[in-house]
Amino acid sequence: MKKELQDPSMKSKKSSWKKYAMEFLMLFAAITLGFFAENQRERWGETARGVQYAQRLVEDLDLDSIRMEEVKVNYALKEQQINALILLMQEGLEKKPFLDSLFAFFSLPGASSLVTGISFVENLATRDELKSGNMRLIRSDSIVRQLSMYTRREQIFLGNQTRYREKRIELLELMEEVYDMPRLGLERLEGKKPVPHVLPLDPKQLRKVANAVAYLQGMITNLEANVETITEERRILRKLLIEYIEENG
Repeated sequence: MKKELQDPSMKSKKSSWKKYAMEFLMLFAAITLGFFAENQRERWGETARGVQYAQRLVEDLDLDSIRMEEVKVNYALKEQQINALILLMQEGLEKKPFLDSLFAFFSLPGASSLVTGISFVENLATRDELKSGNMRLIRSDSIVRQLSMYTRREQIFLGNQTRYREKRIELLELMEEVYDMPRLGLERLEGKKPVPHVLPLDPKQLRKVANAVAYLQGMITNLEANVETITEERRILRKLLIEYIEENG
């Protein structure tokens, strides 16, 4: 009889234990699911931001392509001028054809002048942002490797471009020692056609001019090779980015 009186209490304790256990499991499941859901939302958000960065990087590459085409046209013009001077140099540095042609290429206006030109300036805004830590949002080892390779190629090109610019400035200074610059400036103010007025010739100065022109010829060849390499690296990188955008967009 005593045992029978204890049964309802024991059943009540068992029911309470099961109720608490069930509530704990439900609470644990809710927290776990919420954690996973938050992680998934964050992952989706990072994927979307990675796609945005990839799209902006494609835009930067396209802008670089446009700028590079302008530079290529300028290099081709300089190459024609330098090749013409090289042929005349072989005939004699002190002869009129060389001095007149050198003056003509020197006095041309704007980017068509031998000693002025358009320099390539890369668009680093998106790439710097990606390098600062946001590159992790683009989950593609192939894109990371290709971007690093593309950046290295560009740095080599920019270094060569800097050396080319320095030699071009040196040539400008040498040519100003060969021709009567005050007289040239006066004629320009008077609206006259520029005429080469050669100062007393110094063979050493002319030899320096010839060396500078020959150096520019070699640098133009290197720069044009750099441009072709960069163009191919950019094409590959752009293709990888477009594929990434299509897969994750």
